[in-house]
Order: sequence, then C-alpha cells, then structure tokens
Amino acid sequence: MIAFAVSFLALAMPQEPLRVGVLVADRQDGGDAVFVRGCKRAVEAQNQAGGVAGGKLELVFEAAATPAAVATAVGKLQAAGVVGVVAPPAAWLAEAARKATAGKLPCVSFAAGSAACAPVLDRLVEKTFCMTRVALVRDRSKDAVELGKLLGKGGLTAPTTLLWEMEIGGGAKAFAKVVEKDRPEVIVFDAEPPAVAAFVTQVLAADPVVLVLLPRAFGEATLALPRRLFVVHGLSPGCVPQTSQFRADYERDHGVPGWGAAEGFEGVMALAKAVAAANGREPAAVTAALAAATWEGIRGRYAFDKALGAGLPPLGVWIVEEARPAPYVPTVVPLQAVGASAGTAVPEARKPQEQVGEPFATWRTRQFVPEDGAQWVLCSWADDGGYATSADDLQQLGLGTGGKDPLVDHLVREEIMARVMAIASTKFGRTATGAGVTGQSLRIAFTMHVAAKEREKRKLRSWPARFGGDHSGAGGEAFGTFCRVYTTFIRRTIFQSHALTPPVGPADRQYLDGTYGFGTDLAMDKRSELIRALINSYAGSMALTLAHEVGHLAGLGHVTDDPVEIMNVDEGSGIDYRDAKFGAGSWAIMKERYGLVGDKPGKGEKTKADKGP
Repeated sequence: MIAFAVSFLALAMPQEPLRVGVLVADRQDGGDAVFVRGCKRAVEAQNQAGGVAGGKLELVFEAAATPAAVATAVGKLQAAGVVGVVAPPAAWLAEAARKATAGKLPCVSFAAGSAACAPVLDRLVEKTFCMTRVALVRDRSKDAVELGKLLGKGGLTAPTTLLWEMEIGGGAKAFAKVVEKDRPEVIVFDAEPPAVAAFVTQVLAADPVVLVLLPRAFGEATLALPRRLFVVHGLSPGCVPQTSQFRADYERDHGVPGWGAAEGFEGVMALAKAVAAANGREPAAVTAALAAATWEGIRGRYAFDKALGAGLPPLGVWIVEEARPAPYVPTVVPLQAVGASAGTAVPEARKPQEQVGEPFATWRTRQFVPEDGAQWVLCSWADDGGYATSADDLQQLGLGTGGKDPLVDHLVREEIMARVMAIASTKFGRTATGAGVTGQSLRIAFTMHVAAKEREKRKLRSWPARFGGDHSGAGGEAFGTFCRVYTTFIRRTIFQSHALTPPVGPADRQYLDGTYGFGTDLAMDKRSELIRALINSYAGSMALTLAHEVGHLAGLGHVTDDPVEIMNVDEGSGIDYRDAKFGAGSWAIMKERYGLVGDKPGKGEKTKADKGP
C-alpha cells in the first residue's frame, strides 16, 4: 500500500525542467542577439505544446567569445545540469563546442566543410558577381588546404580561375608579390576570424577589393570590420519558398530572420526532439538520437553529418554592411500564409521596359565561348599607355565609382561588354548569345575570356579589340591585325550631356547583381531603368563601332550609299543599333573570305595573300 502510494506520487509529480545550455559570444547586440531570439522562440513553441516528456524547457546561457573560453563555459553548463548544449552560430566557436562537449554532453551545432561551400562560392562568383579571377587566403588547417585543391582542380566553373592561394600569415609583402603577377577580382578567406580581421586591417586597409568569407572565417572579429563582406553561411528562413510559423511570428516582431535566428531555433528544437526520441536525459542516448535524426528544420529537411559531427543545413550568402548581416543570395522571398509557397504570390505589376534595352543580366560575357574554326575577336578594356581611359569615361558618365566600389564598377563593365558582344554578334548573323547558326552566321565570333596560352596558339586567327582612348574624329580604328574602340570619343561626342545624376554608388549594386526585385518600389524601378538606359545606349554605340572596325579587319571598305549600312563612314552619327546591318555587298565579301557556320572544311579559309605577313 505504501509502495503504491509512493509510485503514484512519483507519477503525479511534474518533471524537472529540461535545461538547455546555450553558448553565446560576449556581444549581445550583434549576431548573438538574433541567435538568442531564435533559441527563446523554440522554447516558447515547445512549452506551448506541453514541453518534452512532461518537462518544460529552460535556457541557461554562458558566454564564450573565443575557442579557449568554450571549455570553461561548457564546464559551467554541465555543473548547471543542462541536458545538452546548443553551439553558437559562429563556425569556429561551434567547432570548439563540439570538442569541449565530446563524451560529456550532447551538442547541437551546424557546420559546412569545403565540399559543401565550394558550389555556393562558385555560383556566387559566376552568376551574381560575374567575375572570373579568384584568390584564396587560408590557414594551414586540413579543410582549408583541401579547399585550395578543390578550387584549383574543377571546383570553379570556367572561365572562373583560382589565380593563386597564400597562407594568411604571409603578410603584406607576400600579398604584394602575388598581386603584382595576378590581380584578383575577389579574395576568399578560409581561416579563423581574428587572423582574417588582422590580415584585412593590416594588408587590405586601403584596398576595396571584394571579400568573401567562408563560415569558419566569420565571427565577432570580422563582423566588426568597417567594410562590406560577403559570407557563406547557413541559409536564412526568409529565403526559402515556404513560410514557416517561426518566420511568420519572427518577421511580425523583428523583420526578416537574420544571421543566427535559424541556428538558435533549430538547435533547441533538435535537442528537445532528441531527448524525446531517447526517452530520457542520459547523455549517450541523446547524442545517439541526434546523430540518427533527420532534421525537419525551418529551412527544409537535412541530416546530421557524422564526419563533421554537426548538422549540415542549406547554405546561402549573407552581405555584411555596418556590422549587420542580411540575406544576399538567394534573395528573400515574399512572406506568405504559413505553409504556402512563394510561387503563389501575385505576379509583379510592373516589368522592365524593353524600350530601354534588355533587362540586367540578360547577357553575360562568359557566355561568349570561342568557336572552333572561326576568326576570333578578343574584346578587352584597354590597359595600355594613354588608351586606358574606360574607368574615367564611366565615372564621367556617372556609371562608375572611381574604384570606391569595385563590385559596382565591375558589374557596370560586365553589362556594357556583354551587350557590346551580344549586339555585334547579331550583325554577323549570330544569336545574341554569340552562338553560330548553321548556314546563316559568318565564321567571325566574339569572345572575352580566353586563356593566355590559347591566345598565343591562335596568333593571326584572332583579332584583339581594345576599348578605351580618344581620337580627334573617329569612334574607332582598325590596324590590320587589331582594332580599337575609342570610349572617350563616344562618351564626349554623344553621351556626356546625358550623364547619370546622381552617379552610381553602393546602393545601385542591387539593380546590377539581380538582388532587387523589379516592381517592388516605383522610385527604385525608375532608377534601375535610368541606369540601364544609359548603359544600353553607350554599349549600342560601342557595338556598332566594333562591328564597323571588324568589318575593316575582314577586308571591307566604307560604304556611302546606304544610311543603315554598318560600313557607312557616318555609322556612329545616330543610327539605332537595332537597325544597322551589313549590306549585301559587304556580306558577300565576308562570306567569301570566312565562310558560314557549317561550311565544309576549307570553305572561306583565308588565301595566302589574305593572311598578311
């Protein structure tokens, strides 16, 4: 009878609270504040559902700003009787937490090795930045060394190339030496935050080059850097197609979930579910349940990676400006009803106007691939002598920042050159992507990204076309084996009176990189189209000048009896580039000399006299 009473009382008594340890860095007003919000919302949701095994959840916080401090913090949490630990969102601290809790406490953390980061980095450089020249600064860790090997051997989509890699301890002299040989467009960092912050401060303080940090390189030290950063890290719940209850509640109170919100929420929920699956709080059983679980997170379904000892969530890229990480790519999707997908949203009411040219990102310079058997026209911005004027031309037109924002400057150049090659290609019977059409396209093809060794092999089968410089009375000139397009002449005689005001700046990046959704804001739409109109017109004039000079290289002379003929000596004086074309006589000459795509071998090959000296 007494035994029964004791058993009954034991069943009736409420369970002890389930204490969850949470490691945070010292800085509570930065990324950790968002992380803490995520943890607290998970506790609220779980307790509203009845807790875990009859017990309510409680959070116990301990600060650990460095890996050395993590072990001490874990000891305090263990003494506090926590059932497990949720690691901080900063990857380098999460790694320390996994080591400190091993064999002692279950630990929920998130990680992404180089194999997982490489495709995200590749897409960022290829599709968003539209760059091809990458450098890697890393430490000696195994994962960082392996990343260098991966990027150097097929981890980047051609023509993107890993120019060089260097150890982060090399300093300013080592950096200057490698940059003297090859200047990168973007530098990737894979090292611990304090080392990265020191390198950027000491070596790159006055260099505005684009910086991308892999997860291990992002922490309090790099967050505090006074410059724009791009960070590969776990995806924000605001960027997934389906709206979760967490996102709806969080966004109602705080806006789009920031860096660390998902890690906090999913970390606490994963630990709570593991306790339930283990049917108890015994550390080994809970750890085993974590490792066996498929995590149904607010960013989708993913699994525990046994090799990493952590969850491997979907990855995205964040942009850090003024110490505030925000989702970058993929972009934030509209907030829908809980459970609904973004695809159910009402279509945009406004679309980009075709009258001012194709929308941004329609064409990319990398899509113009050299065609075997064709005469190549190798386009480049002039960097020789007094011809390297294109940066100044763009700045005077309001289309350049003068080097203050390299990403904006690069994307403007990318848009211009891609449009130049697309328009010029169509004049030679090709598609706007540069592809040849059998029986219709001349075997003259435009490209920009060709390796130095390949250029040397081509020799007289390629014509350099250099963009820059001025002339007293012409937009371009042909010199037998190469040609020039004088960007200054075209700018000052046609477009200077239409210079953009105010000039492009950091805020305009979103139009050029595709992260702004057209139709979102009327004033921003107008700004986007104003920039696009000037870029498109400037590129159109360059494209007609290029086609004219390539016509000369192909053996054509001037034509005076057809106002829309590309070889008319006045072709730059006002013809709409959509209307300009080669006349029948000019086409026949080029067809005879170079043939059409699909011709039998030998057709259109140059004679000995045509080849020149």
